[in-house]
Amino acid sequence: MKVLQVGLSFNPGGIESFVMTYYRELSKQGVRFDFVSMFSHLAYEEEIKSLGGKVFHTCDARKHPLKFSRQMRKILRIGRYDAVHVNMLSAANIVPLIVASYGKVPTVIAHSHNSSTPGVVRNLLHRINRPLIPMFATKYFACSELAGEWLFSKKIRKSNNYHLIHNALDLKKFAFSLSEREEIRHELGVEGKFVLGHVGRFEEQKNHEFLLEIFREVASACEEAILLLVGEGELQEMIQKKAEEYGIEDRIRFLGIRKDVAELWKGMDIFVFPSLFEGLPIVALEAQASGIRSVMADTITAEVKIVNKVKFLSLQDSPKEWSRVILSYKGEDRSEEENSGIRQAFAKAGYDIESAAQTLLSYYE
Repeated sequence: MKVLQVGLSFNPGGIESFVMTYYRELSKQGVRFDFVSMFSHLAYEEEIKSLGGKVFHTCDARKHPLKFSRQMRKILRIGRYDAVHVNMLSAANIVPLIVASYGKVPTVIAHSHNSSTPGVVRNLLHRINRPLIPMFATKYFACSELAGEWLFSKKIRKSNNYHLIHNALDLKKFAFSLSEREEIRHELGVEGKFVLGHVGRFEEQKNHEFLLEIFREVASACEEAILLLVGEGELQEMIQKKAEEYGIEDRIRFLGIRKDVAELWKGMDIFVFPSLFEGLPIVALEAQASGIRSVMADTITAEVKIVNKVKFLSLQDSPKEWSRVILSYKGEDRSEEENSGIRQAFAKAGYDIESAAQTLLSYYE
C-alpha cells in the first residue's frame, strides 16, 4: 500500500511525530509513505528515505495554489497512491484535498490535528472552507473529539467515515530509566535541580509568555528551579528578552530542536503546558508515558489524560497559583516499577502504536 502524506513541515512537532510513529510501525508491514513538503527540508527527511519513502518538494500551496496543483497532480500521476492523507490544523488551505479528489485517488483523508487557529484571515478562510471539505474528502480523521468539532460538521462526525485516530506512541521508547535520567541530567548540568520542562514551538498558541510568568514565581520560591525549553520559533527572541527583563535568564535553558526528547523527559521533574488551544498534544502523551507529572491548561481536552499524573489549571488562575501547584509536587520520585502500569493504561486507552497502527491501516484500505 502507498499513502501520500501532506501537511508536515520542517519542524519536528506534533503532526510530524504522529506520522513518523505510525510510519515506523507500518513500514514493517510493507506500507510506504511518501510526503509532499512545501518547505526546502522536511522534518525526519533522512529517516523517511531510509524507510523507503520519497519526499517531493513543492511550492507553498497558500501562496501559489495553481502551481502547487500542477506539481501535486504530477506526483499523483506518477505515484498511483491508494490514499492521500492530508494533515490539517484548520480548513484555511484545502487545495491538497481538492487536487487529490480530482486526481481520482481512491481514499482522500482530511485529518484534524487542532482545535483553533490564530489570525483573522486564517479564521475567515477556515469558516469559508470548512463546509466544502465533504466535497473532496472521502474519510475524516481527528485526534480528539474537540479537534473533530473544530474541522467537521455534526453530520460528518456521526457518519461511518469519521474516525478518531489516537496519537499513539512507541511506549518502549519513553519508559522511565533511572540510569538514563542520571545521564541526561549530568549532560545538562542539572543534577540536584528541580527541573521544569516545556516542549513546543515558540508561537502564540503555546503561550510562552504566561509560562515565563509562572516560572518567575517558581524561581523566586525555589532556588533549585530550572526551566528547559525545547523547540524553536518566531517568538523565541522575544521570550529570551523577556527572561532577561525578569532576571531569570540564567535559570532557563533554550535547548532548540532536539532529537532526544524521549531522553529529556526522563531528566525533567514537571511538564508545564499552558497552551491556549490544542487538538490532542502528543507531547502531553509523551510526558505521561515517561511517568512525569504534568500541569496543563484546562483549554486542553481531558481526553489527553491517560494516567493519574495530570493536573489541569485555568489560564485565568494567577501565575502564583500555577507556581503553588507546581511546587507542591517538588520531591516526587519516579521509579521503573511504574512502567508496567503506564503501558497497560496506554494500551487500554488505545495509544499503543502496535494496535493503533493496525486500526489506521484498516481505514486506509
